Amino acid sequence: MRSQISTAISRIFLKRKCASYLLSVLISMALPVLAQAETIEISIKKMLFMPENVTINPGDTVRWVNDERRQYHSVWFEALGVPEPDYFFPGEFFEKRFVQAGSYPYRCGPHSEMLGTVIVREPGKEKASHANNHTITFIQNMEASRQEELVYLLKQDCGSCHGMTLKGGLGPSLVPEKLASFSIEDLAAVIMEGRPGTPMPPWKGILKQEEASWIGAYLKSGLGVGQ
Repeated sequence: MRSQISTAISRIFLKRKCASYLLSVLISMALPVLAQAETIEISIKKMLFMPENVTINPGDTVRWVNDERRQYHSVWFEALGVPEPDYFFPGEFFEKRFVQAGSYPYRCGPHSEMLGTVIVREPGKEKASHANNHTITFIQNMEASRQEELVYLLKQDCGSCHGMTLKGGLGPSLVPEKLASFSIEDLAAVIMEGRPGTPMPPWKGILKQEEASWIGAYLKSGLGVGQ
């Protein structure tokens, strides 16, 4: 009888030891991911999410900051079947952490025309590079009102040739995959100087160098493509 009790106790301790070891392994695997997790900010101003689309890594957090003067908003992932969260007002923010790969469209609850998407890369695939995050930061540093004007120019003037969704028309597609071999500086140079012998005109009479670079960064990031 004592032998059976001793054996049972030994099994319990062994199970606990295995569970403890497994937990420590899982924690050690998770810590590097958590340590590398980032917080990506999206500004809300003039009834727009800026940028509308972001690509992040599993474990990253997205923070929506209400930079309006008076207007309240919400960030509602309606397709997930979750209730609309509370409104947040100027100076306040809303955060959400993403752990599972996928595409997460969302909208503002009280302003359904305001749309955005968070894309979470699949684990094991190439992580969203710091260069991409730097590009997004570079984009956000442009004054919000000028951002709107440049996006309008890109979609209307450039879109008349490259397609309203920038996926190609009379001119070539401007999706990131097609622009991968070009740097932001390369794209800015084409924007400013045009392409002789093609319908692509020079824009240096209208745009500043930093604005052409902003458009180049915007195109390479994939923001606005397909919108």
